[in-house]
Amino acid sequence: MAFKVALILIVACGRMLGASLNSTGDSVVEISDGPLRGEAEGNVQVFRGIRFAQPPTGNLRFRPAVPVAPWTDIRPALDFAPACPQLVSIDPTENNNSVMAEDCLALNIWTPRADNKGRPVMVFIHGGAFVEGSARNIWYDGASLADRGNVVVVTLQYRLGALGFLELSKIEGQECAQTGNLGMLDQIAALRWVQQNIERFGGNPRNVTIFGESVGATSVGILMAIPAARGLFHKAILESNSAVRVGHDLTRATELARAFMKVAGAIGVADLRRMTMLQIRDAQQKLFESEFGDSSFGPTWDDVVVPRPAMAMLLAGEGARVPVLLGTNLDEIRYWSTIEDLPLEKKPESLLNSQVAEILGPRAKAAIAVYRRADANYGDAVIHLGTDLLFRMTSIRMAEALSRLQPTYNYLFTYRSTSPVVKYDSAHSMELPFVFGVIDDLDAIAFTGRDPQRETLMRLIQGAWINFARYGNPSSQGLPPWPQYDTVTRSTMELGITSRVINDPLPAQRAVWDGVPFDGVTPTVEQVSSFLSHNSERR
Repeated sequence: MAFKVALILIVACGRMLGASLNSTGDSVVEISDGPLRGEAEGNVQVFRGIRFAQPPTGNLRFRPAVPVAPWTDIRPALDFAPACPQLVSIDPTENNNSVMAEDCLALNIWTPRADNKGRPVMVFIHGGAFVEGSARNIWYDGASLADRGNVVVVTLQYRLGALGFLELSKIEGQECAQTGNLGMLDQIAALRWVQQNIERFGGNPRNVTIFGESVGATSVGILMAIPAARGLFHKAILESNSAVRVGHDLTRATELARAFMKVAGAIGVADLRRMTMLQIRDAQQKLFESEFGDSSFGPTWDDVVVPRPAMAMLLAGEGARVPVLLGTNLDEIRYWSTIEDLPLEKKPESLLNSQVAEILGPRAKAAIAVYRRADANYGDAVIHLGTDLLFRMTSIRMAEALSRLQPTYNYLFTYRSTSPVVKYDSAHSMELPFVFGVIDDLDAIAFTGRDPQRETLMRLIQGAWINFARYGNPSSQGLPPWPQYDTVTRSTMELGITSRVINDPLPAQRAVWDGVPFDGVTPTVEQVSSFLSHNSERR
């Protein structure tokens, strides 16, 4: 742990905000519910494991988050809350999640000072396919961003898997009308908490940027689309958003719920509420081993919380009119080939043809030929085709639609790992250590390698994210001016060892998908997910 330093606050400001410091540098902040004690680490103050809701256990399980009861004694905010229950997998980008409990609805704050300066606020939503991940992850440490950018960084947790996305309304009636979207409602509850309390941590509740990676970016897109989140944020950053896990309609979500209840041995929600956390996890494991697979859970288009597919709403111009920064990594699906040992580069050509034909029909062979001509070997062509299918085209379709209505900035992250262990290239999640400034963490080094230019790239990316959060424009020192995206120039910032503006990067590959909306409905979740397979079975 970094050594603690004493911080001096003007007494008048401390009294006004309910913040004070003791002789060790620990700080006490009076929030709406009661006093919290954080600690000083280096140049920032840190408050961990702040509960924004009561533990969703017993009768509160499968219900929307309930606010915590107020308290009077000073509560320590020194330790991370447990991760929300999940099936922990072996993954270098998902560390520290094995400590878990249902008392997980919490957030963490890093601030330069708990004063009245009204700094920009950056709220991060973690990824993990709606079934894993947590704000305990050391890659999401907000200290570097907070210190370098003079911003307040918040990370939050939300219910996952069956506990966060089990749609029970057609089985149990109106009492369970929102259960298919509890994880999204948890995110909204956390954002409301930020609006009520962040000013006491030195943040400006009128300048909040939400940002997320992978399904965290998908969550950002959903929050942009749905009415319940309107006004809770003012800018949005989406890192590697995908159309894969965008949700289910009520029919499919109900089928999933019935299958889960069957493997859990439950007749109704009362049985599910009596089960232990381990029993819930065991049932989820059995479900993942069934035809539904591990991409089962996600938001439900329930006409209540999420009216219809969020991407379709955004493409129709129904989302929040806020500045947006979004983009993808050059070799996104290399991640699955290396992390999950799926030999995607060796996918049989006949299987590749059939999978692409499900989406493009008779255009499939010509489309594959475009990627084959662009890459020296077949394996790289498969990786780049899959990257566009799962990630880049979703981002491009969103940029095309949003750029007509609001400031929109696009990027392509091209740094390729120099790890001597595995060929990661510019895989999914590769940008995260650069965004959070944790490139010297040993786990991060194993992923990114030790390229001597990592430090320069980290500063460029952090500067861009910070400036976007402050001003709504990512242009920053060291980068060329960053134009807004439009459908004529398609200006995109390449972020890599060389950072530059490129108009319409990889145009031939982009044109392959003309006419495919990538709206969360077409292509289907099953069609896109099947690509992450080395055989003809659905994954």
